Amino acid sequence: MKPQSPKLRIGRQIITPIAKTEDSEKPVFIEADMIQGHNELEVEGIGNAELRSGNQIITANRMKYFQETDEVEVEGDIRIEQQGDVIKGSRLKMNLETKIGQMDNPIYSLKDGSSRGRANTVLIEGDGLYRFRQARYTTCPEGNEDWVVQADDLEMNNNEKTGTTRSAKLTFLGVPIGYTPWGNFSYSGERKTGLLAPIYSTNAKTGLDISIPFYWNIAPNLDATFKARAMSKRGIMINNEFRYLTKDMKGNLIFDILPNDLETHENRNRVQLAHDHELGRGWSTHLNYNRVSDDSFFRDLGKGLNATSRTNLLQQGLVAYNGSLGRDNYLSFSTRVQQFQTIQDPVVTIVTPYKRLPQVLLDTTQLNVLGADLNFSGSWTDFDHPTLVGGKRYTLFPNVSVPLRNSIGFITPKIGVHHTGYNLDSSAATPDKNPNRTLPIMSLDSGVTFDRETKLRGEQFTQTIEPRLYYVYVPYRDQSLLPNFDSADQDFSFARLFTENRFSGSDRINDANRVTAALTSRLIESDTGIERFRISIGQQIHLSSRQVSLTLPQETTTKNPDFIFALSGQITPTISTNTSMQFDQSKLRTEVIRSGVSYQPELGKVINLGYRFTRGVLEQTDISGQWTLAKRWQAVGRLNYSLRDNNLLEGLGGIEYNACCWTARFVVQRLRTSTTTTNTTVFLQLELGGLLQIGSNPMQILQRSIPGYSNYSNIGGQENQDNDLELR
Repeated sequence: MKPQSPKLRIGRQIITPIAKTEDSEKPVFIEADMIQGHNELEVEGIGNAELRSGNQIITANRMKYFQETDEVEVEGDIRIEQQGDVIKGSRLKMNLETKIGQMDNPIYSLKDGSSRGRANTVLIEGDGLYRFRQARYTTCPEGNEDWVVQADDLEMNNNEKTGTTRSAKLTFLGVPIGYTPWGNFSYSGERKTGLLAPIYSTNAKTGLDISIPFYWNIAPNLDATFKARAMSKRGIMINNEFRYLTKDMKGNLIFDILPNDLETHENRNRVQLAHDHELGRGWSTHLNYNRVSDDSFFRDLGKGLNATSRTNLLQQGLVAYNGSLGRDNYLSFSTRVQQFQTIQDPVVTIVTPYKRLPQVLLDTTQLNVLGADLNFSGSWTDFDHPTLVGGKRYTLFPNVSVPLRNSIGFITPKIGVHHTGYNLDSSAATPDKNPNRTLPIMSLDSGVTFDRETKLRGEQFTQTIEPRLYYVYVPYRDQSLLPNFDSADQDFSFARLFTENRFSGSDRINDANRVTAALTSRLIESDTGIERFRISIGQQIHLSSRQVSLTLPQETTTKNPDFIFALSGQITPTISTNTSMQFDQSKLRTEVIRSGVSYQPELGKVINLGYRFTRGVLEQTDISGQWTLAKRWQAVGRLNYSLRDNNLLEGLGGIEYNACCWTARFVVQRLRTSTTTTNTTVFLQLELGGLLQIGSNPMQILQRSIPGYSNYSNIGGQENQDNDLELR
């Protein structure tokens, strides 16, 4: 700005405040090198002029304020700021009270500076409301316009963070890539009704796959998405999703339909309903219903391993109560009806689980009755199956435990009686249609904790040594004539060492006369109490042979006890692991391994190594990662391979380019959808920061397949968590 002539520079003058009109409540402050005018009519500031009124600040070379109309006329190097919005221009006329006006040649930056541009003219239509003529818009930083929207008319509502364009062209790296006569968008990531960017991909099952979504923002806690999905090999599919959230309930409904599949010539559909309702006073209801029209629906039309690997689709309704009947009393009650739709593999037949029509569960505990805890668990279930023997089963398990604790350890003796009774269908092959079983169960759990303060790499920790001894006794009962509705081997875990029954369900209860000895050591941050590292080793010692098994005839097991080892936590600030192993002493071999190691020196850089092994069942390796190849270039990949079957379960590879205001991704995924079939999908996406995503979105697949994957366009961002009743 050129300096004022010496004869005009009469010194800095301030008028504060200036009287306003009768209807106005906000005073106006004007500061300039020279101020002149007529009292109560107009005031003119010349040279480095600044006007402040409410949340508005206007600076310019020259300005004139009209007190009667509350209007201001400004020219020369103008800068107007209100609520974080900054607009610069050459000439401005505006009413300060209504915040309505017009500026020539505006250059604008809205609130947080992530949205900016320029135009021939801007009409200021209120607080945070702007209409730009012959406008340019981008979220790229100053001096960079890798992508830009050019519109004849651009409306910006900075209160709602939304924009509306008319006759708009989208240019990327100087090349026009899109045009729309009308469009609207959200530049804050907030939800907004309207068409979303098309999604496209290609794979062997569907061919060229293009989806056009429409999003309906019904209310802050209600929304719906409708999507037309056109597949060159299948036809046009309609996807519908509705979500809701209130203080007492939440849920979503998905309904997809493909009329007359071009390959199968059948109508195909999918329904998914999830509903959770808190009724108050401890009562709640839950509904989970999933169904597809045919076994090949997910293999042909699904995306990702989570969809194609689904086997049993849950269909369940549940009513539950969780509360108390007085001091130190806890009561849990539930009743449900449950069945599954089993998705059959084309080669390997899968047995459908039993239906529960219905099942009633009851669990109650009374603490501290003369130092003892009293517990009762019971159930009644009607099992039904289209091909297997059905029937009704009830279980009763009253038990008493006496927890003895002090500052260094605990001892908990427990005794109970488990009774199971059946009323089998007439089709049962056994002569006794009402068999039953009664078993006493006794256990003794004990442990102590020793700790000390220690320092590692300059950090203060509490290190613990925690030996634990557990004994359980259950006498043998012949259970070979009892049905098996829901019993199976429990999943492998270190916690399984301290359970009374090694089987899940209630149809099989193991005979046990065993001692479990275990030792755990932990590192705990002294300041925060956060556990950083844990290592455990345990062994079960069987004092007598085990006779109860799931197979018929039941087998007697006399082998030596297995060792179980578990390791989890941060080995170093950048390396973490979660590893467990079961070792068979009799045959000197490993039976089970679950191992995962992650190296993550910073966000956007991660390498994961995994190995899963169960003797005679599976052996898999899993390698995945995201890594910087060069500035702004990222590579992503995953290799999940079955060594037992010599098959690739999932192969994924891709590359990302992360510029300052846009990201491009190219990803190829090869996925095994059944024992005999695979599917290859290609994803190509261009993400323009704060505007839209063009192409097929691989983000869900990358986040699922690569633990620790970071979306570079979101690093450093935070979601607004102010309203718990607003959908995200």
